[in-house]
Amino acid sequence: MISTADGGGSVPERSSPLWWLWAAISAVLFFAAMFPGMVNRRQMIWVSCGPVAGFLAIAAYSAKYDQPLHDLLPVYCGTVLGIALGAVGHGKAMRVFMAWRAENPGKPDDEGPDAPWMLQMALTLPVCLGGVIWYMNTY
Repeated sequence: MISTADGGGSVPERSSPLWWLWAAISAVLFFAAMFPGMVNRRQMIWVSCGPVAGFLAIAAYSAKYDQPLHDLLPVYCGTVLGIALGAVGHGKAMRVFMAWRAENPGKPDDEGPDAPWMLQMALTLPVCLGGVIWYMNTY
Protein backbone atom coordinates (compact mmCIF):
# COMPACT_ATOMS: atom_id res chain seq x y z
CA MET A 1 0.00 0.00 0.00
CA ILE A 2 2.76 2.44 0.86
CA SER A 3 5.70 2.74 -1.49
CA THR A 4 9.14 3.34 -0.06
CA ALA A 5 11.13 2.43 -3.16
CA ASP A 6 13.09 5.67 -2.94
CA GLY A 7 14.25 4.86 0.58
CA GLY A 8 12.85 8.15 1.85
CA GLY A 9 9.43 9.08 3.14
CA SER A 10 6.40 7.02 2.44
CA VAL A 11 4.06 8.03 -0.35
CA PRO A 12 0.76 6.23 -0.95
CA GLU A 13 0.66 4.18 -4.12
CA ARG A 14 -2.00 4.97 -6.69
CA SER A 15 -3.98 1.91 -5.62
CA SER A 16 -4.03 2.95 -1.95
CA PRO A 17 -7.47 3.44 -0.39
CA LEU A 18 -6.08 6.62 1.17
CA TRP A 19 -6.73 8.36 -2.16
CA TRP A 20 -10.47 8.17 -1.47
CA LEU A 21 -9.88 10.12 1.73
CA TRP A 22 -7.68 12.63 -0.12
CA ALA A 23 -10.38 13.01 -2.78
CA ALA A 24 -12.98 13.83 -0.12
CA ILE A 25 -10.60 16.28 1.59
CA SER A 26 -9.85 17.90 -1.78
CA ALA A 27 -13.55 18.44 -2.44
CA VAL A 28 -14.06 19.96 1.03
CA LEU A 29 -11.11 22.31 0.49
CA PHE A 30 -12.52 23.25 -2.91
CA PHE A 31 -15.84 24.20 -1.34
CA ALA A 32 -14.10 26.10 1.46
CA ALA A 33 -12.12 28.14 -1.07
CA MET A 34 -14.91 28.75 -3.57
CA PHE A 35 -18.12 29.23 -1.55
CA PRO A 36 -17.05 32.48 0.15
CA GLY A 37 -16.78 34.11 -3.27
CA MET A 38 -20.30 33.23 -4.34
CA VAL A 39 -23.09 35.75 -3.78
CA ASN A 40 -26.24 33.74 -4.42
CA ARG A 41 -27.62 30.22 -4.28
CA ARG A 42 -27.44 29.69 -8.03
CA GLN A 43 -23.69 30.40 -8.06
CA MET A 44 -23.15 28.05 -5.11
CA ILE A 45 -25.01 25.28 -6.91
CA TRP A 46 -23.00 25.91 -10.08
CA VAL A 47 -19.69 25.80 -8.16
CA SER A 48 -20.81 22.63 -6.39
CA CYS A 49 -20.95 20.92 -9.77
CA GLY A 50 -17.17 21.30 -10.22
CA PRO A 51 -15.98 18.40 -8.05
CA VAL A 52 -18.90 16.26 -9.24
CA ALA A 53 -18.06 16.94 -12.90
CA GLY A 54 -14.40 16.15 -12.23
CA PHE A 55 -15.31 12.86 -10.61
CA LEU A 56 -17.65 11.96 -13.48
CA ALA A 57 -14.84 12.73 -15.93
CA ILE A 58 -12.39 10.35 -14.27
CA ALA A 59 -15.14 7.74 -13.91
CA ALA A 60 -15.86 7.98 -17.64
CA TYR A 61 -12.15 7.75 -18.45
CA SER A 62 -11.87 4.74 -16.14
CA ALA A 63 -14.76 2.99 -17.88
CA LYS A 64 -13.62 3.87 -21.41
CA TYR A 65 -9.99 2.80 -20.97
CA ASP A 66 -10.61 -0.02 -18.47
CA GLN A 67 -8.39 1.54 -15.81
CA PRO A 68 -9.25 1.19 -12.10
CA LEU A 69 -11.01 4.29 -10.79
CA HIS A 70 -8.88 4.50 -7.66
CA ASP A 71 -5.74 4.75 -9.82
CA LEU A 72 -7.09 8.02 -11.26
CA LEU A 73 -7.93 9.66 -7.92
CA PRO A 74 -4.59 11.53 -7.79
CA VAL A 75 -5.61 13.31 -11.01
CA TYR A 76 -8.92 14.26 -9.44
CA CYS A 77 -7.21 15.55 -6.29
CA GLY A 78 -4.65 17.56 -8.26
CA THR A 79 -7.28 19.19 -10.44
CA VAL A 80 -9.66 20.06 -7.62
CA LEU A 81 -6.85 21.36 -5.40
CA GLY A 82 -5.31 23.34 -8.26
CA ILE A 83 -8.55 25.21 -8.79
CA ALA A 84 -9.11 25.70 -5.05
CA LEU A 85 -5.59 27.06 -4.53
CA GLY A 86 -6.24 29.51 -7.34
CA ALA A 87 -9.06 31.06 -5.32
CA VAL A 88 -7.20 31.24 -2.00
CA GLY A 89 -6.71 34.83 -0.91
CA HIS A 90 -9.11 36.26 -3.47
CA GLY A 91 -12.46 35.87 -1.71
CA LYS A 92 -13.26 39.58 -1.71
CA ALA A 93 -12.33 40.09 -5.37
CA MET A 94 -14.26 36.98 -6.31
CA ARG A 95 -17.36 38.25 -4.47
CA VAL A 96 -17.15 41.60 -6.28
CA PHE A 97 -16.85 39.82 -9.63
CA MET A 98 -19.64 37.35 -8.86
CA ALA A 99 -21.95 40.17 -7.72
CA TRP A 100 -21.24 41.92 -11.04
CA ARG A 101 -21.82 38.61 -12.88
CA ALA A 102 -25.21 38.18 -11.13
CA GLU A 103 -26.27 41.71 -12.10
CA ASN A 104 -24.99 41.43 -15.71
CA PRO A 105 -25.70 37.87 -16.87
CA GLY A 106 -25.31 38.52 -20.60
CA LYS A 107 -22.14 40.59 -20.59
CA PRO A 108 -18.70 39.13 -21.33
CA ASP A 109 -16.45 38.58 -18.31
CA ASP A 110 -13.78 40.97 -19.60
CA GLU A 111 -16.18 43.89 -19.18
CA GLY A 112 -16.50 43.22 -15.45
CA PRO A 113 -14.21 43.96 -12.53
CA ASP A 114 -10.73 42.45 -12.43
CA ALA A 115 -10.51 38.75 -11.68
CA PRO A 116 -7.05 38.33 -10.08
CA TRP A 117 -7.73 34.73 -9.10
CA MET A 118 -7.79 33.77 -12.78
CA LEU A 119 -4.06 34.39 -13.04
CA GLN A 120 -3.46 32.50 -9.81
CA MET A 121 -5.55 29.57 -11.10
CA ALA A 122 -3.65 29.68 -14.38
CA LEU A 123 -0.50 29.07 -12.33
CA THR A 124 -1.69 26.71 -9.60
CA LEU A 125 -3.60 24.33 -11.85
CA PRO A 126 -0.64 23.47 -14.13
CA VAL A 127 1.68 23.23 -11.11
CA CYS A 128 -0.66 20.80 -9.35
CA LEU A 129 -1.24 18.79 -12.52
CA GLY A 130 2.50 18.73 -13.17
CA GLY A 131 2.94 17.24 -9.72
CA VAL A 132 0.25 14.68 -10.48
CA ILE A 133 1.89 13.73 -13.79
CA TRP A 134 5.21 13.27 -11.99
CA TYR A 135 3.52 11.19 -9.28
CA MET A 136 1.61 9.04 -11.79
CA ASN A 137 4.82 8.28 -13.68
CA THR A 138 6.87 7.65 -10.54
CA TYR A 139 4.52 5.58 -8.41
